[in-house]
Amino acid sequence: MSRPLTATVDLEAILSNYRYAKQLHPTCKAFAVVKSNAYGHGAVRVAQYLEGEADAFAVATIEEALELREAGIEAPIMLLEGVFEASEWGLCHEHGFWAALENTVQLESFLELGQTVEKVFVKLDTGMHRLGVTKELASEYIQRLRDSGLVDEVLLMTHFSCADDLADLTTMKQLTFFEQARQSIDGGVEASVANSAAIMKWSVPEGGWIRPGIMLYGISPFAELSGVELGLKPAMTLTSKVISVRTVAAGEKVGYGATYTAEEDHQLATIAVGYGDGYPRAADNGTPLLIKGKAAELAGRVSMDMITARLVQDGSSTLTIGDDVVLWGNGVPVEKVAYWSETIGYELVTRMTTRPKMTYVEAD
Repeated sequence: MSRPLTATVDLEAILSNYRYAKQLHPTCKAFAVVKSNAYGHGAVRVAQYLEGEADAFAVATIEEALELREAGIEAPIMLLEGVFEASEWGLCHEHGFWAALENTVQLESFLELGQTVEKVFVKLDTGMHRLGVTKELASEYIQRLRDSGLVDEVLLMTHFSCADDLADLTTMKQLTFFEQARQSIDGGVEASVANSAAIMKWSVPEGGWIRPGIMLYGISPFAELSGVELGLKPAMTLTSKVISVRTVAAGEKVGYGATYTAEEDHQLATIAVGYGDGYPRAADNGTPLLIKGKAAELAGRVSMDMITARLVQDGSSTLTIGDDVVLWGNGVPVEKVAYWSETIGYELVTRMTTRPKMTYVEAD
């Protein structure tokens, strides 16, 4: 019998979430963001399922883009960070990739190579100060790209630093700065500004392109709301099984560092999952899960290959080897597990290792 840790991905849920993003901004086209292996959900399988409906895909690296092309994906693919080496412009030309552009090295290498690219997105730094050029340089870059005759369309993009915080005015300031810059560009320019948080909760420019990422996978970008509460369909359910059962007496300690102490006699389940699979080592005692459909909680430090847990209300329930366990997904929001681990849902799904078995569910 193989190790019983499985990540089940509902591809129809991802498609539904993509459609929901477009429904919120019907005048916009939408990238399906599948970087970091589709946030741990499997970029090739996700892209294959969305192919024919997604307007385009977006990735972080040329390697991710090439993987999709090699898998038969024909839709446009956008490089969100642009090229890292001048030679990658040739690959963009050859494979029909679109690219962001945010510095002089990228611009000059593109113009020097002299090969066409269908769309280039000039990235404007509106205050995040991570990537992007000044307002003045953005206007200059756009004009030089247009004059080159090498680009069918040049667009203007930016990224929000605080869109997940609805009480923070930073997003409004960034939007205002972006619109001022956009209006100053001769001939006008289409925009791409909206990540998942902005798509769902902020007023963003109509037309152009939105960039749904984490919301595609049914996970909320907001700390105070779950994906389900936002009308999203969670895509991944991580499951395992109980592989050992014992009874611990009141006062006995459990696991590495003896971080858990039993307050009364109770059964303890050992479950096949650990930080070697991507389950967070930082998960604290009390982190929720389900054992045979009943509420349970982590009891002891996460090991590389195993965790230990107890039923929330022991009562007359008896744990047995082979009991099904839901670690997150169906009945256990990944956002809640992230909260108990002092991180965000993004991190939990993207740092999944190759050890869990991946299975996919499609529409009936």
